[in-house]
Amino acid sequence: MAFLSANSYLGLIAEGSTPGVTPTSGTATFIPITTPQVTPMQTFLRDEAFRGSPALVYDQVQGVRHDEVDFKSYLYADTFPILLTAVLGGNDVKTTAGSLYKHTIGLYNNPVKGSQPQTFSILDFDGANYFVMAGAKADSLNVTFGAEAAADATLKFFANPYTSYTATTLNASTYAPFYTSAFSLTPESLIPAWNTTITVSGINSGATLTYISTGELMIARKTASIFTMGTQAPYSNFAGPVEVTGKFTAVVDSQSDAWSTGTGAEALTRSQQVMTITLTDPNDSPLGQKIAFTMSNVQFHDVKRTRGKEYTEVEVSFTANANVTDGGSSTVFSPISTATTNAITTTYQTGW
Repeated sequence: MAFLSANSYLGLIAEGSTPGVTPTSGTATFIPITTPQVTPMQTFLRDEAFRGSPALVYDQVQGVRHDEVDFKSYLYADTFPILLTAVLGGNDVKTTAGSLYKHTIGLYNNPVKGSQPQTFSILDFDGANYFVMAGAKADSLNVTFGAEAAADATLKFFANPYTSYTATTLNASTYAPFYTSAFSLTPESLIPAWNTTITVSGINSGATLTYISTGELMIARKTASIFTMGTQAPYSNFAGPVEVTGKFTAVVDSQSDAWSTGTGAEALTRSQQVMTITLTDPNDSPLGQKIAFTMSNVQFHDVKRTRGKEYTEVEVSFTANANVTDGGSSTVFSPISTATTNAITTTYQTGW
């Protein structure tokens, strides 16, 4: 018999102050996902010692192992903030926004804790088998948006080796998908990328840029597993410093393209700009639910004009530089700040 992959689901459980230990009670946040992939990164040590024969390999012995978890999710205003806390680590600062709530999540900076984001246990059901990957830390979050597609995010986590679980070993009735959650169980609509606004302070007088057709925003941590003696599993899955980059493809709609023409071309001169990318949900009630990224010190670079279509386009990359505005303090630097407005009354993470 074969098993239906459509029955798959994936949940995240914040591990609290004990990384690598899956809580036995609490609340899982279940993320609607596509193309999930769990990859055991098991190394094998090759025995290539000479034995008087013209052969190379005589044995393979298990080395260290970590697991990697990859998945995509469309952007849903109710579940996306938990992914932001995973990659940025910052606590959720919740404020009211009319009949909605704004959840501001930034970069976590606490030298006492190594400025490490919180770890998660990832619950994965592949339609046939149940797995849990403890001690997981996000490596990257890449958001893509194109006028003719749904906005989506690709996540990558580094985790400890998975273990199988059953209803009796992990209290699956508590963690059953969509059974209990601190978040709304009302189905949310995905955000179509056409309903995205992009502003750059030094272009078009800071008004919305209406000629961008596709874009990408990449938040990378360069996470890696650290191994020490005495155990095959990682001592720690360690998140590195945050780098934020991205790129746009835009229609060339004038003879004064701001990125590549003129003496003040944004991608050819040192010209730091404030940029916001806001993806708004046009369907769910109450209206006004959205996901916003602010980068207060952006440098454009690597611009090229392309003529592969019937009309001319320009492709440009950008890097968000760290600054105290996005850090939220005169002594804290960050390349990005995020704000998600939705109907969720509880905080996604606090006190880490």
